[in-house]
Amino acid sequence: MDSKGNDNHGFTDDGKVGAVTEKFEVEEKKTKTKKAKEKWTCCQIALVVWCLSSVVAGVSLIVAFPYIFDAVLEAKMEVLPGSFSYDLWHYTPIPLYIRFYLFNLTNPDEFTNGAKPVLQEVGPYVYREFHEKINITFNPNDTVTYFQQRWWHWDQEASGNNTQDDEVIILNTVPVSAAWAVRENSGLLSGLNLFFKQMDENLTLSVPVRQLLFDGFPDPLLDFTQSLSNASLLPPGLPSGLTDYDKFGWFYKRNLSVTYDGKFNMFTGHDTLEHLGVIDWWNESNTTEYFEYPCNVVNGSAGEMWPPGQQKDLVSLYSPDLCMTMTLYYKEETRDVNGLPGYRYWGTNQTLPGDGCYCVEGVCAPSGLVNAESCRMGAPAFVSFPHFAHADPSLLDEVVGLEPDEDIHSFDLDIIPEVGVPMHVTARMQINLLVRPYKEIKILRHVPEVYLPLLWFEEEAVMPHSLAWQLKLLLVIMNTPLVNIIFGCVVALGCIGATLVFFFRYRAIKKSRDDVT
Repeated sequence: MDSKGNDNHGFTDDGKVGAVTEKFEVEEKKTKTKKAKEKWTCCQIALVVWCLSSVVAGVSLIVAFPYIFDAVLEAKMEVLPGSFSYDLWHYTPIPLYIRFYLFNLTNPDEFTNGAKPVLQEVGPYVYREFHEKINITFNPNDTVTYFQQRWWHWDQEASGNNTQDDEVIILNTVPVSAAWAVRENSGLLSGLNLFFKQMDENLTLSVPVRQLLFDGFPDPLLDFTQSLSNASLLPPGLPSGLTDYDKFGWFYKRNLSVTYDGKFNMFTGHDTLEHLGVIDWWNESNTTEYFEYPCNVVNGSAGEMWPPGQQKDLVSLYSPDLCMTMTLYYKEETRDVNGLPGYRYWGTNQTLPGDGCYCVEGVCAPSGLVNAESCRMGAPAFVSFPHFAHADPSLLDEVVGLEPDEDIHSFDLDIIPEVGVPMHVTARMQINLLVRPYKEIKILRHVPEVYLPLLWFEEEAVMPHSLAWQLKLLLVIMNTPLVNIIFGCVVALGCIGATLVFFFRYRAIKKSRDDVT
């Protein structure tokens, strides 16, 4: 019995111990499983680090990008070797064309005897135009000094049926200019009359286009001045510059000339882009002798670029051909052939006011003309827009054959305002000569007093597609929140990723604890 009882007691004790041991082992296994589930895995840690890094990087870039972009933009826009602007400025990569339209005087005899001039426009005579900056010197004050060399090549295809050998009947500007120079001295006018008679000087001529524009044609008065040993021997009153030319042509001696346009000093924009392309001085001075103050101040753009951030008001550029600053006024928003958006500025009657400080020695011009006499060696030359567009309507009453049209006769400048780069330019100007009668000179005795149009031209430049796509990309970055959207998405993805990691980890831990209990 005892033995049996002892055996039963022993069985019972061993069974209890085994059950407890088994239960303990299960509990220990669950605890280990719980701890294992609560422990961070390498993948989870890496994912959290990546997500948090994305958030930090995205926020940092959103804050820092405007400053980074401005720094990059300034490096590209300032005129320094290697920059985007320097490549545009140094050697103009944009195709340039100049188209000449000449006014053929169809009634030369009647005009000489007092009739209103009847004009016939002929053209276009088209040339490819090229620009290059040479003798470049960068200065410590963030300016660059240079000369501009320009040259032209005849383009027969663009000229159509017109050729350089076409003859046009024109006013002979040499005797008209000489008479104007001594107009206040009756004795000198009479002396000119004798000279003109002796040399068989004519008031009108038939001249080939090539001579009228670039090659030049001879004239008795110019032949005479060339025979003089120096300018001091010229008759009193005649411009000393006459001795510099053996022929007359509107662009004579300009092809490939280094010095004709003058010497420029321009701000590079290195100190601030607000100065980019702004002219500092011309021909060693920030004022000229050609007009009274403030019209003689040299300011505005040098003509290739403007400071970024242009507004819907006006832009200015200095014209060495006119020896003055031209102001163009905002007209409208526009798009070029490449789809680039920009502002259009154009010339108005305020661009060429003609009066006030633009008067020269008391001689003022009607609205829409500017007196270029002092800038053009004393010749009575007056510059306007083609067909007297935007000028005093009375000018049209003096001639026959002009029909101003805003679409084809305006001076237009289209600029990308954000960067100040021109995307389309049609610079149109007309040269006129003031003709007036002089009783002392036979060939000018009966002519009517008239601002006679001689020719007009347009210089056109169109942004090529190869440059347009780069500017389009730049404008997308500048004008849309694309970059902020991208960086914002990076931040959002980082936040979402980190949230999901923590969420699934929480669920795993909660489930493991529920399983334990």
